Amino acid sequence: MNRLTGHAFQFRSSDSVVHRLGAGWKLALASLMGVAAIAVRWPAALGGLLLLNLVFYFAAGLKWHDLWRDTRWFLLQLVIVTGLYVLRYGVQEGLRPGVQVGTKVLLFFLPGAIFFRTTTGSRMTESLRRILPVRTAFVISTSLRFVPLFARELGEIGRIQRLRGARIGPRQLVNPRNWNDALQSIFIPLMVRVLKTAEDAALAAEARGFEADSAGSESQGAWVKSLRGCLTRKRRKKHEVADRH
Repeated sequence: MNRLTGHAFQFRSSDSVVHRLGAGWKLALASLMGVAAIAVRWPAALGGLLLLNLVFYFAAGLKWHDLWRDTRWFLLQLVIVTGLYVLRYGVQEGLRPGVQVGTKVLLFFLPGAIFFRTTTGSRMTESLRRILPVRTAFVISTSLRFVPLFARELGEIGRIQRLRGARIGPRQLVNPRNWNDALQSIFIPLMVRVLKTAEDAALAAEARGFEADSAGSESQGAWVKSLRGCLTRKRRKKHEVADRH
């Protein structure tokens, strides 16, 4: 994979020990490490967990530039959270808890990045089908597949908006005055794409027979109906507003 064109959370092919682990085991391990990031309270334990995450990350054959892509926004939130703590409580009382909270957020998501980097969608679905009903496994695996997709969409939207002059670079976002730019130029367009992708996923699920076709399957197909109904109402409202103008 070209190091200049990769995206955060994008699968990276390798023959590492982590890649050879079953998807179910990796998901369980990532979940356990995420819970540990929330549970630990001592700085030494947090440092040990950070070291464990890094060993796990590089054991997967991933590189420093992969780590930077996967963690740069979480490092930015660490700087912002620490700054807010310092502004609220002062340097002596706010620096340590600010760094601790920001590090917890980083360590909560980093195991998930390792999971996505080392697991293909097919292996993910296959492992989930062993322990879950087919429809439930489909819903979960499809949802998990969206994470790298939306990470890529976020990067592409950010690059386009920066070319248009939006103040959304990592250094600029440290300034709270630029957060409104991030909301309007990144997160709103991203939500539009999320809704479009959700609609496509609902249609794909319907094509696979996930709609309720009997009394026993109504509850399993309800999420598809609910999603499509919400999207239909949004489109109808949008057309009504356009007709008024």
